[in-house]
Amino acid sequence: DAPFEAPMRPEGSAVAADRFVRVCVRKRPLFPHETAQGEFDVITCLPGRVVVHDARMHPDMRHTFMNHHDFAFDEAFSEKVGNEEVYARTACELVASTLAGRCCTVMMYGQTGSGKTYTMSAVYERVAKDLFAGLENTSRRVFATFIELSGDKCSDMLNAGENCNLTQGFDGAVHPYPCVEVEVREPSELLAMINLAAKLRATAATGVHDQSSRSHAVCRIYVEGEEENTEGNLTLVDLAGSEHRVDSSEHNAERRKEGAKINASLAALKECIRAASNNAKFVAFRQNRLTQILRGCFSRLDQHQTVVIATVSPSSKDTEHSMNTLRHACIMDGQKEKKDGNSAHVAGGVATKELLGEIDVARIARDKRAQAKAEGPPSEWGKPSEPPAHQLKQSNTRARASLDRRAVQALPARMKDALLEARQEWGSDRQRA
Repeated sequence: DAPFEAPMRPEGSAVAADRFVRVCVRKRPLFPHETAQGEFDVITCLPGRVVVHDARMHPDMRHTFMNHHDFAFDEAFSEKVGNEEVYARTACELVASTLAGRCCTVMMYGQTGSGKTYTMSAVYERVAKDLFAGLENTSRRVFATFIELSGDKCSDMLNAGENCNLTQGFDGAVHPYPCVEVEVREPSELLAMINLAAKLRATAATGVHDQSSRSHAVCRIYVEGEEENTEGNLTLVDLAGSEHRVDSSEHNAERRKEGAKINASLAALKECIRAASNNAKFVAFRQNRLTQILRGCFSRLDQHQTVVIATVSPSSKDTEHSMNTLRHACIMDGQKEKKDGNSAHVAGGVATKELLGEIDVARIARDKRAQAKAEGPPSEWGKPSEPPAHQLKQSNTRARASLDRRAVQALPARMKDALLEARQEWGSDRQRA
């Protein structure tokens, strides 16, 4: 247990039973290579709480202290919680709502390398299983689309990355058009379409890992309703990672441009969710492609259930970025800033200060200088530094056509025929409307 009380949700936060968004946090484990580099775990997960332990030093460069930043959320999952439990306490109820004819959305949000795609892959598998389990002994059909959003560009991942536009239907919903829409009849077929699209999704090597997602992936699943001309839909959004603090300095020009577009779209999304959570009269969803296609999440007229799963890294080098993720998650949750005389509230979190002790920085610096002098200058002294290896690797988008051909050939015969037939159609009736 933490040595301090749990933070109270500020007045005005969205805590009513009819909240349109639930915000959950998942902490990934500390990797062995991070431990080998001297990193340590700075995040503690408690029931409904996430505590970040941020070590700091006073300006006198002698006295140290620890800020314990405590955040309250609907759910908090430690690294010991498995995918099954995460799904059961987040997205599971949205599948039932989709089968009942409602519109729902699951979003993965967090920094690069915090486990978003890993968690979303587990959600894909369990959604497919539960969705068709709820449709047994019925004639209701299921359709799937999968698009990629990169800056102002919208691409159809089920059609070899062809460009498509976002159009507004007669009901006010925003759909990609023209966009391949494939009928799937069982869980394996739905997962086959998702896996094909995932192979074509834009990835590039960064300082964090070799296949960092550089675009937003939006999978939308439509389920025919029990009554004629009705349907439910479930949108699964794997957002691109917000820029990594250390890695951004090592990006080449192309990665920096991508990072700027990613951060701009994420900023627009956060503003829209914050406005909707605070019951604002106007939500500026038209300012970005991402917020346009997720328009239903911000509507107060429709019963659109939304779950945001924020993923955080426990590594000490990511402390600043993990806190930034949690602060923005608080904003998405509708929590407002509040000041108190005894503690500092930061966008819904409470900071508790703990004094640690003194460090003789001058003595440490002298010891390091003496050690460096004894070892002599390194052999690379004066040589220009080479660019990081990941800068020499290209994005997979240049090989998208060949990736698509191989992925389509690997599909089961029925799904291959269904996909090629869907590619001949000029959008679905829903898209045309």
